[in-house]
Amino acid sequence: MLRWGKLEVGWGFGALAALALLAGAGEVLPLVLISAACHEAGHLAALRLAGARVERLRLTAFGAEIRADTRRLSYPREICCTLAGPAVNLLLALVFARWAGNYGAAGANLLLGGFNLLPVPALDGGRALHLTVSWLADPLTADRLCRTVGLMCALLLTGAALALMVFCHGGLFLLLGAAGTLIPQLPSPGHAPRRMPRKI
Repeated sequence: MLRWGKLEVGWGFGALAALALLAGAGEVLPLVLISAACHEAGHLAALRLAGARVERLRLTAFGAEIRADTRRLSYPREICCTLAGPAVNLLLALVFARWAGNYGAAGANLLLGGFNLLPVPALDGGRALHLTVSWLADPLTADRLCRTVGLMCALLLTGAALALMVFCHGGLFLLLGAAGTLIPQLPSPGHAPRRMPRKI
């Protein structure tokens, strides 16, 4: 684990980047990394505007994780901070496609923004769903609903990625992303399921 102030870079992040280069994704990787940086910048800007203190930004094999003190934020504000990252990606996708004519950058932002809106606990969509249900009902109801919806979505995504690999001989990185959404949700023997932490 490498650390620079509040930034932490896990070895898995470097290993995934090296795997992408070995798989021939050298032309796409910079677009994805820039799109991801814009995504996290959207979260950070929204948190700053909302008055939340950012404690850590960690880069892992399964993406980035922002730890922030959001205890004083209302549910609507925290939902806005959660959706700010995908919103930036979708806005950039529109700008690149409509005005810049850069469809590679537009596609990278569209895929990243759309993927993060899936209702899976590890992603922004799942976090936003949990916050919304907690706000309208209660956190325990949100836990149960999000666990069920997230697991179903992750299973469907993993199945689609496997089918893509079998029938189209591609989709390795989609499969890795799908595994990253599924593995954290699988129950551990002898451990009760944990409630989702309040984090971005």
